[in-house]
Amino acid sequence: VLEFARRAGVQRFLFTSSGAVYGPQPPELDRIPEHSPMGPDPIDTQSTYGTAGEAKRAAESLCALYARQFGMETVIARCFTFVGPGLPLNGKFAIGNFIRDALAGGPIHVQGDGTPYRSYLYATDLVVWLWTILLRGTSGQAYNVGSEIAVSIATAAQAVSESVAPSPSIRVARMPDPTQRPSRYVPSTLKARTDLGLEETVDVREAIRRTVSWQRSDRRPCT
Repeated sequence: VLEFARRAGVQRFLFTSSGAVYGPQPPELDRIPEHSPMGPDPIDTQSTYGTAGEAKRAAESLCALYARQFGMETVIARCFTFVGPGLPLNGKFAIGNFIRDALAGGPIHVQGDGTPYRSYLYATDLVVWLWTILLRGTSGQAYNVGSEIAVSIATAAQAVSESVAPSPSIRVARMPDPTQRPSRYVPSTLKARTDLGLEETVDVREAIRRTVSWQRSDRRPCT
């Protein structure tokens, strides 16, 4: 794709990378900044932080190479977790599965213990952030894209339940282990907010409400 863009004379190139480039987030680190020295284990094939994260890192390196060798301005968006219209309801995204369960009448199934923390940026904010990074981001730089508001998986399930009437029950697969700190996958977006003036305009409960409403509309079957 980079080579095609170069031959076509493209001046600006946006690569949508992933927060997986950082590897597993230490539980004691509230938010991951872009300058984090962490990285995934390249031979860990059991999680998204392994080979997938390493592939994203390699792709980012290629973007930097093309910027340096050919003068093509490349910017990188490290995407975290999102919610909104178009979210798959039968995939690897927990909140999408929760919405599927809720629209089917429940119960909402939480596969783990509900303690991991995620954050959810709404789809319209995601679009604004990506366009802004493409048009105004500094070439050769990476920007985290996501919400800084950490929400536990159990809280996300509860928010989904409350967005549907009558509210379905929630079933959590196992009890939390009090000796283990909850895992986190939450970005620091200070760079995007400070350098590009970006902000989150839709909070997570409103984002879930809008997503449920869209899935219920005639425009989209619940799949």
